[in-house]
Amino acid sequence: MEKVKNVVLTVNTVLLVVFGFYLFKSDSGTSKIHKEIKAERLSIVGPDGHLYISISNPERQTLATVNGKPLSPGTNRDLPGIIFFNRIGDELGGIYHDGTEGESFAGITFDQQKDDQILAIMKDEYKEDGKWKRWYGMFLRERSDSISQFEMFQNFYKETEDYSKEQKEMAYRAMRKLQDEEINVYRMFLGREENENVGLFLYDSKGRERIKLYVDADDRPKLTFLDEDGNEMEQFQTTKGEGVTE
Repeated sequence: MEKVKNVVLTVNTVLLVVFGFYLFKSDSGTSKIHKEIKAERLSIVGPDGHLYISISNPERQTLATVNGKPLSPGTNRDLPGIIFFNRIGDELGGIYHDGTEGESFAGITFDQQKDDQILAIMKDEYKEDGKWKRWYGMFLRERSDSISQFEMFQNFYKETEDYSKEQKEMAYRAMRKLQDEEINVYRMFLGREENENVGLFLYDSKGRERIKLYVDADDRPKLTFLDEDGNEMEQFQTTKGEGVTE
């Protein structure tokens, strides 16, 4: 019996020494460098498990959140990239990219407080009738403080809970129209349009294009002023050998 006690004591002592050595090594300030880490999703969290950064494939990407609550629960974001969150659970924006044989797109976005993007650098390329079309540049949006994106979606889900598929689609289009004209308005684009115009394009508070300063596909510099209905009020352009004309 005494031998058994000695064996048990010896084993416990060895285990204690090994465990102590492990703790010492773990807390020694050294970290291991991995040549490669493979994962479907990498979540950077705080000591309490709070999510700050999500790096993910499209299938496992986290949803947009406000106060830690998903804007569209039960849906799939289906977008690879990096999503950033603040310490109160609001998405702040991110970096995304994806593509197929007929399309390629990517962007960096910055969100308004408790709302969606207000500043973005984006590019999109897609094939149409066998030809590639491209636009890319920087966008500015202006979002109303009267109602947030989160509140609009919550109201939409509540109001359309008993709608048919067709009714929901109509209601969704109406909501998007309201967003584009009143709530979530384009104010500026700086970049290249699909028609190959490259320049600065300014919009009014209703999202209507009003000023265009650009060089067109034929290398002609132009300055165009538009009215509320999109009609040209004045246009200035250079004509070879004649200078500026209206």
